[in-house]
Amino acid sequence: MNARLLLPAGLGLILLSNAAALAGVWYNRQGEPQSRLLLSERELRRDWEGPHRENSGLSARLSWRLPELSELPGDECSDQRGLSEAQLRSVGALDTRRDSARGWAVLELDGPAYRQSVQRAEQRLQQAAERARQLPDDQRLQDAAQAARKALAEERSRESRLFLIDVGPDADALRQRYPDRARHAVLPGTVNVWSACRVGGEWHRSGSVTLHSETINVPHHWREALAERIPSYYDDKRAAFTAELSIGQRFEPWLSAVRIAENPATASDASDNAR
Repeated sequence: MNARLLLPAGLGLILLSNAAALAGVWYNRQGEPQSRLLLSERELRRDWEGPHRENSGLSARLSWRLPELSELPGDECSDQRGLSEAQLRSVGALDTRRDSARGWAVLELDGPAYRQSVQRAEQRLQQAAERARQLPDDQRLQDAAQAARKALAEERSRESRLFLIDVGPDADALRQRYPDRARHAVLPGTVNVWSACRVGGEWHRSGSVTLHSETINVPHHWREALAERIPSYYDDKRAAFTAELSIGQRFEPWLSAVRIAENPATASDASDNAR
């Protein structure tokens, strides 16, 4: 190619790529969103920015949890959380030739999975407190009760209320099963077998999901307000805010509204910065 044409050709390719990206964003945000979830500082974390932070941008990631599996045999398996074998099998992740498969995941906000997690924390505190009451001189039991009390407080006020509750091979089928668009979001991902233990000659497997659209860009007009409020994975700084997360036609999330609490202790005093 003539050297004089290289620069115009390169610029044209860049413009074409940018136009395609903008067209994708435009299409994703057309019509009614697939889901709208009202998140808080409990469900959004600052994305890992590496050692060379770019000051001009800010991105976040969803902070979600896996439910406990009641079918795992007691304390024999070291990890008691994850997707069940039936869920893994539904997307082909237990195929003998592989231990992962593409599929769709369901995230549930402040629903039965979260309430069950709170109830289990309450039960653990009751059990630990009863053991500590029976043996008041056993410091180990007293410490365990105190730890259970702290865990319950964290569960009620600080831990994420967003849980990955189900997976499947078809997004439409999952949406029919979970129709509440203010509580459930359906997102594409890769389902992985991540834990296995053998008890009495029988294998017990659990799994998780790597979401394909988990990084969320924070729009410029909210970056300053959220920069010091979105907590990092490696620290525990919290400041109250709520953010409406919309899932579009391409199942890509974006922040569609943000509310900053003037007083972190009282969300009722918030001023609405929603667009």
